[in-house]
Amino acid sequence: MPAVPASRTLLGALGATLVAATSAAALPVVAIDAGHGGSDSGAIGALAPEVVTGLEPRFNVFLQPVLLEKDVNLDVANRLNAWLAARGFPTLMTRSTDNAGGDVPYTSEGADLKARTDAANAALAEIFVSIHQNSSRTGASGTETYVRSSAPEVTHLLAAGVQRTLVACLGLPDRGVKERSFYVLRNTAMPAILVEGAFLSNEVDVGMLASPDVRQRMAEAIGGAIFQYAGLGDPGPICSGVGVAPPPVPKKIVLTRAGRKLTQRAGINPKRGDLWIATVRDASGAPMSSIPVRARLPNGKGVNTTSRPDGKALLAVPRRKGRVVVAVAMPGIKVAARAKVPARRR
Repeated sequence: MPAVPASRTLLGALGATLVAATSAAALPVVAIDAGHGGSDSGAIGALAPEVVTGLEPRFNVFLQPVLLEKDVNLDVANRLNAWLAARGFPTLMTRSTDNAGGDVPYTSEGADLKARTDAANAALAEIFVSIHQNSSRTGASGTETYVRSSAPEVTHLLAAGVQRTLVACLGLPDRGVKERSFYVLRNTAMPAILVEGAFLSNEVDVGMLASPDVRQRMAEAIGGAIFQYAGLGDPGPICSGVGVAPPPVPKKIVLTRAGRKLTQRAGINPKRGDLWIATVRDASGAPMSSIPVRARLPNGKGVNTTSRPDGKALLAVPRRKGRVVVAVAMPGIKVAARAKVPARRR
């Protein structure tokens, strides 16, 4: 075998390094935010004594074993960070230890939240994912994802993808994509979502969150959705061998005007506007959850939202003569509905 000149070997290595660097540079920077930390434990779930979590053992004042939200969040965040880094994504952890944002001791909620968003903004992150677990006094169960109020279309697209994949991987009830002005969502300069994976207050959910396998599935579900959102296609098997399902294909939007009672219940003055319902359906006519849609209102205002688990997207439409147009906001899908809007009564 002939010898290879050292210069050619060096150039080849340099070329491979440049290709790898270019590929990495093309991927979005992902800020991974493990909610709570330090003296802020977040929600607390009760555990049976024999449950093995793989996390630091925690106990309440009665010396009963418990699962702390801050520990679950950090474990999922670390697993997500490893999954993304293995695929070349540049990442930022807003905390990597049992501390507040920025890996400093917890002092106040305001300082904690500001450190998280400041770190993501300073790093010019292009995606922000805040990982949390839920709690309720009602025995609720399930998965939900939040975006800020009036979030742009791309944020709804990211949230919808993460919500669909999490529901598929965890198998818990689909509570949909919701809007809420959480601090970390309204103070970040990039598409930002907040995930509530499951309920620590629910016996079934907390049992799942105690499992390292489930936490790995949660991380891979979020990672797989980010992989698709970045335009990279199929990420391969995730969630213990289950592949990411291809994005659903909506076939129809049914646009209807809600009645006066529903309009008033939604806090809308019927003399000034109406509540409209856009229902997204598949080829069989079944309603479709977590489908991002955009609406153009008669006053020229654009609105972005996501269909609920019942397939419905709710729109407050002003009483101004013209049209309301609603379309699916997914690449390559052209599905829309139009309706006339009556003029406002004087």
